[in-house]
Amino acid sequence: MTQAAFNFLSGRRGEHIAAVREQRAGAQAPAADVPAPAPAPGAADPGDAIGFDHARYGVVPPATCLWPGHPVREGWERGRRVLGRRVRPATLAVTRWLSLRLAAWQRGEGFDDHQITPQALRSLEAATHCPVSGRALRDDAQVVTVDAARGWVAGNLALLSPEAAAQWRTLDWRAAREALARAEAEPETLVEGLTARQWRRVVTLKSLATPLPAAEAARIPLHVLPPNRLRLVNPIQELQLVLTLQLAVPGWGQRARGIAAAMPLLLRCEFNLFFNSLLAQALRQGAGPERSGMRDALALAWNDAVVQRRWLRFAHRVDDALARRLVDRLAIERLPGVKVVRHEDEATAPLAAA
Repeated sequence: MTQAAFNFLSGRRGEHIAAVREQRAGAQAPAADVPAPAPAPGAADPGDAIGFDHARYGVVPPATCLWPGHPVREGWERGRRVLGRRVRPATLAVTRWLSLRLAAWQRGEGFDDHQITPQALRSLEAATHCPVSGRALRDDAQVVTVDAARGWVAGNLALLSPEAAAQWRTLDWRAAREALARAEAEPETLVEGLTARQWRRVVTLKSLATPLPAAEAARIPLHVLPPNRLRLVNPIQELQLVLTLQLAVPGWGQRARGIAAAMPLLLRCEFNLFFNSLLAQALRQGAGPERSGMRDALALAWNDAVVQRRWLRFAHRVDDALARRLVDRLAIERLPGVKVVRHEDEATAPLAAA
């Protein structure tokens, strides 16, 4: 099944900085965040490899891993002997990477350390605020899996505040939806420490990475835009996000006319009604000139009942095949600061239809 991931470049100079880094990559020494190659071929124990990478970046493993004979200690000591003082700087992304690998190994969870690299974790730092609590993210922010069933794989990660992360790890999408129902029944009280608005954000984020029937996925408002590089698994939500992001940057009027022209005639009126309603609500939020301000306004605009109703009338006329074709077409026309990456993932196709 074709899926989309969205790479949000940080700041107006994001594209320029990315190009400069690519040009310099071949000429410079390995960066501090470059993942270490596999240690010796004979080191089959993942704990040994984790210990070796701790030594590579000059990081001492936790005390619980330093008992004699512990695989992490053995790998760490071997790395110190092999590398000596040739260590790389341990950036925040590197220390998070090491901690996540170690914790996943201790819990017996799989961890794709070929795709989840320090660079991948650093890309999550494009977000300045927690998508659940809305608070500014600091160095103590924690990386979590969006869909626990998919585990530690690329495209399934988000950076949350510690308070939100504590609740997040114990939830799947259906549990979050049940908590939201309780919060909306008693809007003046906190449910498990979160407000109704925050539970709406949790449900939205969980749904983006959880395979759902198209009709069910379409009924979920986009109360929060996804974090950087999150892989969306439901075609109708891919279309929902791509259409919403058209309003995040200037030139949306011309793009909207092109989108409507590419749609079947029966869909054009419904699309125009939805798009104009979303635009009107976003403008009422008082969005500033910065792209981040418009993104926040778009998420708030999805609270409006008229926007949700007109979106459902449009979405109910779009099947998965048409949604994918529209996303493919829109992905060709790049938006400033946003890159849509298409993925072919046959393994998840049966789950998406379940």
